[in-house]
Amino acid sequence: MTTPQDTQEYIRRVAVDAEGNRIGKVAKVYLDDQTGQPLWLLVETGLFGARQSFAPIHGSRFDGDQLVVLAVSKDQVKDAPNIDADAHISESEKHALREYYSDHLGGAEQASGHAE
Repeated sequence: MTTPQDTQEYIRRVAVDAEGNRIGKVAKVYLDDQTGQPLWLLVETGLFGARQSFAPIHGSRFDGDQLVVLAVSKDQVKDAPNIDADAHISESEKHALREYYSDHLGGAEQASGHAE
């Protein structure tokens, strides 16, 4: 389980999927408003990191000092709902992310979050 103390370890790591496909660089970690647990990663994707996409932290793992392996595919992250990357995820944005990643998240309750 990822703890709030782990959040800084994600920042600037390269995110890849389970097949090793490069997704982008982790820019922020969003925490649950109630529990403080890490929920979402903001990954800079596209050419020169011009696009930002949210991915669930649930099921991710570190691989060495530079990589974080996400439990979702590159295509899933690329096609994720476009969410404003401000300091807080709104209720409607939370719902859109939860709905989109529902197959992956299973029983893991994902609440609203704020950037760390």
